[in-house]
Amino acid sequence: MNAPAPTRRLGQGILIAIEGIDGSGKSTQADLLTRALVREGYPVVKLKEPTSGRWGQRIREIVQGGRGDLRPQAELELFVQDRYEDVQERILPALEQDHIVVMDRYYFSTMAYQGALGLDPRAIQRVNEEFAPRPDLVFILHLPPSVAVQRITRSRGTGNDAFEQERYLAAVEAIYTDLREPSIHHLDALQPAEEVHREIWRVVEASLQPFLREP
Repeated sequence: MNAPAPTRRLGQGILIAIEGIDGSGKSTQADLLTRALVREGYPVVKLKEPTSGRWGQRIREIVQGGRGDLRPQAELELFVQDRYEDVQERILPALEQDHIVVMDRYYFSTMAYQGALGLDPRAIQRVNEEFAPRPDLVFILHLPPSVAVQRITRSRGTGNDAFEQERYLAAVEAIYTDLREPSIHHLDALQPAEEVHREIWRVVEASLQPFLREP
């Protein structure tokens, strides 16, 4: 069934990123937020990174097959290339049409995951922000890595991939915890999903009010 036509107009595009380690519920919250925005009549586009494009496919091969001898800098370049395509082909066009863009992962994931390999997270941020728009809101979902691994194993029924080892996720989580900017909101992902969604929705709903235009 097609989504209803938007009934609310915004004076500008709004970019929202949902972040956190694997198993923290990012995709669930991106889906819940998108459905709430559609229900309230907002024009919204939901995107996920890595994408299904050529660079994203290469990243998925690494996720499934392991890093092998791939160096951290080369891995970073794959994520940057994939995001550059996403920004040019999907994110910027949607923002230019005054849509809300909900990102299931954005460059904060690259800062955390590739930062956990020894690269400088802030240098990664600078490289990305040369072409990628800064999000208006960022929600980081926090979960103990041991719980995340249990969730992943339970939901998938198979072993974890190269990005989902507990020790590695602990390093990723530490970087996420240290990210502090006015746009960033840290949330406890041990809460029920509906409670996390309510916290996200309270912030989003209040943040959108100044940008609403008269019909």
